[in-house]
Amino acid sequence: MRTLRKWDRGREVVDLQTRLQALGLDLGNRGIDGVFGPRTELAVKAFQQAIGILADGLVGAITWREIVEAGYRPGGRLLYLRQPPFRGADVVELQRMLNDLGFDPGAVNGLFDERTARATREFQKNAGLQADGVVDGAVFKVLGTYAGQTLGTHQLPDKHGGYFPEDLFSGTIVVDAAHGGRDAGYVARTGFSEADLNLAVAQELAQILPASEVLLTRSDDEEVSPQDRAFLANSSGAKMVISVHHNHHRTPTANGTAAYYFERLGYQSHRGNMAATYIQRGVSNALDTCDIGEFGRSYDILRETNIPAVMLEPLHLTNPLELDLASDPYYPTTVAEAVVGALELYAGRDAAFIAV
Repeated sequence: MRTLRKWDRGREVVDLQTRLQALGLDLGNRGIDGVFGPRTELAVKAFQQAIGILADGLVGAITWREIVEAGYRPGGRLLYLRQPPFRGADVVELQRMLNDLGFDPGAVNGLFDERTARATREFQKNAGLQADGVVDGAVFKVLGTYAGQTLGTHQLPDKHGGYFPEDLFSGTIVVDAAHGGRDAGYVARTGFSEADLNLAVAQELAQILPASEVLLTRSDDEEVSPQDRAFLANSSGAKMVISVHHNHHRTPTANGTAAYYFERLGYQSHRGNMAATYIQRGVSNALDTCDIGEFGRSYDILRETNIPAVMLEPLHLTNPLELDLASDPYYPTTVAEAVVGALELYAGRDAAFIAV
């Protein structure tokens, strides 16, 4: 679909407004009029902010997908394990209720994956239902009866305070170099692309991470879909995903280091949050950049993976000083060493590092 934006008109806008209104978002006095006016833009931004995606008021593929998913209601369709998985607000509600009842579906990410199907079968078996992992309106009704008797925490408590109970480095870590191929990402004024810089950092990181195995989602300038990146991570049995990005902004004074972990509709990844805190602090200290912080988001690489994931943006390529820093031949090594050092502190539970 084409990106919808302010002052667009037509049936596509009517469809958008109809869906926004059904979600309870205020379109103002004019309501559904087929004009993407200021109130429609505000409604889109409010929806984007609530979901945890970029709140720019534009309705591109990601925002449209989220709006469509938000419209699914529990029991409105049959849910079962398939590829690609069912996605939507009904799956979110299913995962929340399973969580409340102690049947762990993994991340409450709105994806009916193998872990959610397994938790569903376990619930069905315990409730005396046919344990086939298929969810219809009747299953939702039974779930609602039992879940209504709980405290409604919507998230299993993390018994380990955001840390791994076992050695993080005893397993596989997936390193994701964002963009690639036709998707170059941001191209700096000096000519090199974000995709190339991401890959340089990822390759350095893969060389020095002390994990038993390190997998790269790409090892060349190739285009890899978000679904394929997530499939590699999910099927590898990895313990963590580290996704390397670089930031850019229309304002050249924007600067600093940020990291992101999965958070969506009240759910957050405890381990992703803690790992992001260590990595963000470590890279910011090593590069002597502004400490922007760590934030919960629902970006593809964070949502689609069912293991803790961190997305790192070491600096802004649109900032002249930080672009010079990124142009240094030793920059990829510096970032990689900072990430490894931070993960070693994280694995060792050195709380003093993040308490500073």
